[in-house]
Amino acid sequence: MQKPFDIFWFGDNGPTWIEAVETLEAAQAHLERLPQVNSGSYAVLDQRTGNRVTFAKPVAGRSGKTQRRVKYAKAG
Repeated sequence: MQKPFDIFWFGDNGPTWIEAVETLEAAQAHLERLPQVNSGSYAVLDQRTGNRVTFAKPVAGRSGKTQRRVKYAKAG
């Protein structure tokens, strides 16, 4: 079975492919286990639609708790 969701890291040296998974939920769970670094972001690409979901590094909110910024991009 083809895994349609590709996980990428976008750092200083351009995109790096991490892994392909079967669902967006699986991609999000995988991202939770990946290390967070000071620059760059992770993105999930849906090969079927071309849509991309970007998960930026965590940022501290006003409450002092870490929050994740998520950006959705549509192909085309």
